[in-house]
Amino acid sequence: MAFELGRLSCSVHQCNSPLHRYSIHQKCGKAGHSLEYIVEGHLTIVSDEYHHAVGPGDLVFLRSEELLEYHASSPGSKTIGIHVPWMLVEALAAGRVVALDRVFTGASGIGACVVSLIQAVFRSHPHLSMADGVALQRSLAELIVQLGTAADEPFADGGRGRTLENLKAIATLSLDDPELTPAKVAAEAGMSVRTLHRVFQETGQTFWNWIRDRRLERCYGELTTLSPRSITEVAFRWGFNDLSTFERSFRRRYGTSPRSVRSCARTQDQSSEGDEAT
Repeated sequence: MAFELGRLSCSVHQCNSPLHRYSIHQKCGKAGHSLEYIVEGHLTIVSDEYHHAVGPGDLVFLRSEELLEYHASSPGSKTIGIHVPWMLVEALAAGRVVALDRVFTGASGIGACVVSLIQAVFRSHPHLSMADGVALQRSLAELIVQLGTAADEPFADGGRGRTLENLKAIATLSLDDPELTPAKVAAEAGMSVRTLHRVFQETGQTFWNWIRDRRLERCYGELTTLSPRSITEVAFRWGFNDLSTFERSFRRRYGTSPRSVRSCARTQDQSSEGDEAT
Protein backbone atom coordinates (compact mmCIF):
# COMPACT_ATOMS: atom_id res chain seq x y z
CA MET A 1 0.00 0.00 0.00
CA ALA A 2 1.31 3.47 -0.87
CA PHE A 3 -0.10 6.99 -0.83
CA GLU A 4 1.01 10.62 -0.75
CA LEU A 5 0.59 12.93 2.22
CA GLY A 6 1.40 16.34 0.82
CA ARG A 7 5.06 15.99 -0.19
CA LEU A 8 5.57 12.91 1.97
CA SER A 9 5.50 9.47 0.31
CA CYS A 10 4.07 6.81 2.61
CA SER A 11 4.19 3.06 2.06
CA VAL A 12 3.85 -0.31 3.78
CA HIS A 13 6.15 -3.25 3.06
CA GLN A 14 4.95 -6.65 4.24
CA CYS A 15 6.57 -10.08 3.99
CA ASN A 16 5.19 -13.46 5.01
CA SER A 17 8.17 -15.65 4.10
CA PRO A 18 10.92 -16.67 6.57
CA LEU A 19 13.59 -14.93 4.47
CA HIS A 20 12.82 -12.23 1.95
CA ARG A 21 15.00 -9.67 0.21
CA TYR A 22 13.95 -6.71 -1.82
CA SER A 23 15.54 -3.48 -2.92
CA ILE A 24 14.34 0.09 -3.00
CA HIS A 25 16.15 2.63 -5.13
CA GLN A 26 14.80 6.15 -5.00
CA LYS A 27 15.59 8.29 -8.04
CA CYS A 28 17.77 11.35 -7.59
CA GLY A 29 14.68 13.54 -7.76
CA LYS A 30 13.37 11.80 -4.64
CA ALA A 31 16.57 12.27 -2.62
CA GLY A 32 15.98 12.79 1.05
CA HIS A 33 15.46 10.75 4.20
CA SER A 34 13.35 7.66 4.67
CA LEU A 35 12.10 6.91 8.18
CA GLU A 36 11.23 3.23 8.59
CA TYR A 37 8.99 2.10 11.45
CA ILE A 38 9.24 -1.62 12.21
CA VAL A 39 5.73 -2.82 13.05
CA GLU A 40 6.33 -6.59 13.08
CA GLY A 41 9.22 -9.01 12.71
CA HIS A 42 12.99 -8.77 12.93
CA LEU A 43 14.89 -7.34 9.96
CA THR A 44 18.40 -6.56 8.86
CA ILE A 45 18.56 -3.49 6.61
CA VAL A 46 21.72 -3.50 4.51
CA SER A 47 23.44 -1.17 2.06
CA ASP A 48 27.07 -0.61 1.07
CA GLU A 49 27.36 1.82 3.97
CA TYR A 50 25.52 0.26 6.89
CA HIS A 51 23.99 -2.81 8.46
CA HIS A 52 21.08 -2.30 10.88
CA ALA A 53 19.45 -5.06 12.93
CA VAL A 54 16.00 -3.80 13.97
CA GLY A 55 12.87 -5.22 15.58
CA PRO A 56 9.29 -4.28 16.47
CA GLY A 57 8.97 -0.72 17.70
CA ASP A 58 12.26 0.50 16.24
CA LEU A 59 12.58 3.56 14.01
CA VAL A 60 15.53 3.95 11.64
CA PHE A 61 16.62 6.83 9.39
CA LEU A 62 17.97 5.82 5.99
CA ARG A 63 19.31 7.64 2.96
CA SER A 64 16.47 7.14 0.55
CA GLU A 65 18.72 7.40 -2.51
CA GLU A 66 20.68 4.30 -1.40
CA LEU A 67 20.05 0.83 -2.79
CA LEU A 68 18.69 -1.06 0.21
CA GLU A 69 18.19 -4.73 0.94
CA TYR A 70 15.72 -5.82 3.61
CA HIS A 71 16.50 -9.27 5.04
CA ALA A 72 13.62 -10.64 7.11
CA SER A 73 14.76 -13.28 9.58
CA SER A 74 11.24 -14.17 10.67
CA PRO A 75 7.88 -14.52 8.88
CA GLY A 76 5.22 -11.86 9.18
CA SER A 77 7.48 -8.80 8.99
CA LYS A 78 5.89 -5.43 8.32
CA THR A 79 7.42 -1.96 8.00
CA ILE A 80 5.98 1.48 7.37
CA GLY A 81 8.16 3.90 5.41
CA ILE A 82 7.89 7.68 5.28
CA HIS A 83 9.98 9.43 2.62
CA VAL A 84 10.74 13.08 3.44
CA PRO A 85 12.24 15.15 0.57
CA TRP A 86 15.61 16.64 1.38
CA MET A 87 14.48 20.24 0.78
CA LEU A 88 11.71 19.80 3.36
CA VAL A 89 14.12 18.24 5.87
CA GLU A 90 16.61 21.08 5.36
CA ALA A 91 13.93 23.75 5.84
CA LEU A 92 12.59 22.21 9.05
CA ALA A 93 16.02 21.38 10.49
CA ALA A 94 17.01 25.06 10.32
CA GLY A 95 20.73 24.34 10.42
CA ARG A 96 20.57 21.44 12.89
CA VAL A 97 22.28 18.19 11.91
CA VAL A 98 19.90 15.34 11.14
CA ALA A 99 21.15 11.91 12.24
CA LEU A 100 21.43 9.54 9.29
CA ASP A 101 21.72 5.75 9.54
CA ARG A 102 20.57 5.76 13.15
CA VAL A 103 18.16 3.55 15.07
CA PHE A 104 15.71 5.11 17.55
CA THR A 105 13.24 3.54 19.95
CA GLY A 106 9.56 4.14 19.36
CA ALA A 107 8.69 3.10 22.91
CA SER A 108 9.05 6.46 24.64
CA GLY A 109 9.76 10.16 24.24
CA ILE A 110 9.61 11.82 20.83
CA GLY A 111 9.87 8.39 19.16
CA ALA A 112 6.58 7.31 20.72
CA CYS A 113 4.92 10.52 19.47
CA VAL A 114 6.19 9.86 15.93
CA VAL A 115 4.88 6.28 16.03
CA SER A 116 1.46 7.39 17.28
CA LEU A 117 1.06 9.92 14.48
CA ILE A 118 2.29 7.46 11.83
CA GLN A 119 -0.25 4.88 12.99
CA ALA A 120 -3.05 7.46 13.01
CA VAL A 121 -2.19 8.68 9.51
CA PHE A 122 -2.18 5.17 8.07
CA ARG A 123 -5.54 4.37 9.69
CA SER A 124 -7.21 7.60 8.58
CA HIS A 125 -5.62 8.55 5.24
CA PRO A 126 -8.54 7.34 3.03
CA HIS A 127 -10.78 9.90 4.75
CA LEU A 128 -8.43 12.87 4.66
CA SER A 129 -9.04 15.90 2.46
CA MET A 130 -6.17 17.50 0.55
CA ALA A 131 -6.02 20.31 3.13
CA ASP A 132 -5.92 17.74 5.93
CA GLY A 133 -3.06 15.95 4.17
CA VAL A 134 -1.01 19.14 3.81
CA ALA A 135 -1.49 20.02 7.50
CA LEU A 136 -0.60 16.54 8.68
CA GLN A 137 2.39 16.43 6.33
CA ARG A 138 4.00 19.34 8.13
CA SER A 139 3.20 17.97 11.58
CA LEU A 140 4.63 14.54 10.76
CA ALA A 141 7.68 15.97 8.99
CA GLU A 142 8.41 18.28 11.93
CA LEU A 143 8.20 15.38 14.37
CA ILE A 144 10.49 13.24 12.19
CA VAL A 145 13.08 16.01 11.92
CA GLN A 146 12.86 16.69 15.66
CA LEU A 147 13.49 12.98 16.30
CA GLY A 148 16.52 13.05 14.02
CA THR A 149 18.01 16.19 15.58
CA ALA A 150 17.20 15.55 19.24
CA ALA A 151 20.42 16.06 21.24
CA ASP A 152 21.58 13.50 23.79
CA GLU A 153 23.61 14.42 26.85
CA PRO A 154 27.29 14.03 26.00
CA PHE A 155 29.63 11.77 27.92
CA ALA A 156 32.55 13.21 29.82
CA ASP A 157 35.66 12.80 27.69
CA GLY A 158 37.30 10.17 29.91
CA GLY A 159 34.09 8.22 30.41
CA ARG A 160 33.35 8.24 26.69
CA GLY A 161 36.74 6.79 25.84
CA ARG A 162 36.54 4.02 28.42
CA THR A 163 32.99 3.13 27.42
CA LEU A 164 33.88 2.99 23.73
CA GLU A 165 36.92 0.77 24.32
CA ASN A 166 34.88 -1.56 26.49
CA LEU A 167 32.21 -1.91 23.80
CA LYS A 168 34.85 -2.56 21.15
CA ALA A 169 36.52 -5.21 23.30
CA ILE A 170 33.22 -7.02 23.86
CA ALA A 171 32.29 -6.87 20.18
CA THR A 172 35.76 -8.00 19.02
CA LEU A 173 35.35 -11.27 20.90
CA SER A 174 32.24 -12.04 18.83
CA LEU A 175 33.28 -10.84 15.36
CA ASP A 176 32.88 -14.38 14.03
CA ASP A 177 29.31 -14.63 15.35
CA PRO A 178 26.81 -13.97 12.51
CA GLU A 179 24.14 -13.40 15.17
CA LEU A 180 26.07 -10.56 16.81
CA THR A 181 23.73 -7.64 17.52
CA PRO A 182 23.96 -4.26 19.27
CA ALA A 183 21.53 -5.64 21.87
CA LYS A 184 23.92 -8.47 22.81
CA VAL A 185 26.91 -6.13 23.14
CA ALA A 186 24.90 -3.51 25.06
CA ALA A 187 23.54 -6.14 27.47
CA GLU A 188 27.04 -7.42 28.25
CA ALA A 189 28.28 -3.86 28.75
CA GLY A 190 25.33 -3.06 31.03
CA MET A 191 23.83 -0.25 28.97
CA SER A 192 20.93 0.42 26.62
CA VAL A 193 21.13 -0.11 22.87
CA ARG A 194 20.39 3.58 22.41
CA THR A 195 23.43 4.50 24.50
CA LEU A 196 25.63 2.06 22.57
CA HIS A 197 24.66 3.68 19.26
CA ARG A 198 25.25 7.14 20.71
CA VAL A 199 28.74 6.25 21.95
CA PHE A 200 29.78 5.11 18.48
CA GLN A 201 28.04 7.95 16.65
CA GLU A 202 29.95 10.51 18.72
CA THR A 203 33.12 9.17 17.06
CA GLY A 204 31.64 9.79 13.60
CA GLN A 205 31.13 6.07 12.93
CA THR A 206 28.19 3.73 13.46
CA PHE A 207 28.44 0.49 15.42
CA TRP A 208 27.78 -1.60 12.31
CA ASN A 209 30.33 0.27 10.21
CA TRP A 210 32.96 -0.42 12.87
CA ILE A 211 32.00 -4.11 13.02
CA ARG A 212 32.09 -4.38 9.22
CA ASP A 213 35.56 -2.84 9.03
CA ARG A 214 36.95 -5.17 11.72
CA ARG A 215 35.45 -8.19 9.98
CA LEU A 216 36.91 -7.08 6.66
CA GLU A 217 40.33 -6.78 8.31
CA ARG A 218 40.05 -10.38 9.57
CA CYS A 219 39.05 -11.56 6.09
CA TYR A 220 41.92 -9.64 4.47
CA GLY A 221 44.34 -11.18 6.93
CA GLU A 222 43.19 -14.72 6.12
CA LEU A 223 43.35 -14.13 2.37
CA THR A 224 46.87 -12.69 2.50
CA THR A 225 48.22 -15.45 4.75
CA LEU A 226 46.91 -18.10 2.33
CA SER A 227 44.31 -19.65 4.62
CA PRO A 228 43.14 -23.04 3.29
CA ARG A 229 39.53 -21.83 3.50
CA SER A 230 37.72 -20.73 0.34
CA ILE A 231 36.74 -17.07 -0.04
CA THR A 232 33.14 -17.97 0.80
CA GLU A 233 34.24 -19.85 3.91
CA VAL A 234 36.40 -16.91 5.02
CA ALA A 235 33.50 -14.48 4.57
CA PHE A 236 31.06 -16.69 6.45
CA ARG A 237 33.59 -17.38 9.21
CA TRP A 238 33.84 -13.67 9.99
CA GLY A 239 30.14 -12.95 10.19
CA PHE A 240 29.21 -12.09 6.59
CA ASN A 241 26.16 -14.16 5.71
CA ASP A 242 25.79 -12.78 2.19
CA LEU A 243 28.68 -13.19 -0.27
CA SER A 244 27.68 -10.37 -2.63
CA THR A 245 27.47 -7.89 0.27
CA PHE A 246 30.89 -9.08 1.48
CA GLU A 247 32.50 -8.66 -1.94
CA ARG A 248 31.04 -5.15 -2.43
CA SER A 249 32.20 -4.05 1.01
CA PHE A 250 35.66 -5.61 0.51
CA ARG A 251 36.16 -3.89 -2.85
CA ARG A 252 34.96 -0.58 -1.44
CA ARG A 253 37.45 -0.76 1.45
CA TYR A 254 40.50 -2.21 -0.32
CA GLY A 255 39.94 -1.12 -3.92
CA THR A 256 40.19 -4.66 -5.24
CA SER A 257 38.38 -7.98 -5.03
CA PRO A 258 38.97 -10.77 -2.48
CA ARG A 259 40.00 -13.06 -5.34
CA SER A 260 42.66 -10.57 -6.52
CA VAL A 261 44.07 -10.22 -3.01
CA ARG A 262 44.37 -13.99 -2.65
CA SER A 263 45.90 -14.36 -6.13
CA CYS A 264 48.47 -11.64 -5.39
CA ALA A 265 49.39 -13.30 -2.09
CA ARG A 266 49.90 -16.65 -3.82
CA THR A 267 52.08 -15.06 -6.49
CA GLN A 268 54.24 -13.39 -3.87
CA ASP A 269 54.51 -16.64 -1.91
CA GLN A 270 55.61 -18.58 -4.98
CA SER A 271 58.13 -15.85 -5.82
CA SER A 272 59.57 -16.08 -2.32
CA GLU A 273 59.88 -19.85 -2.62
CA GLY A 274 61.70 -19.45 -5.94
CA ASP A 275 64.13 -16.96 -4.43
CA GLU A 276 64.87 -19.35 -1.57
CA ALA A 277 65.48 -22.24 -4.00
CA THR A 278 68.07 -20.26 -5.93
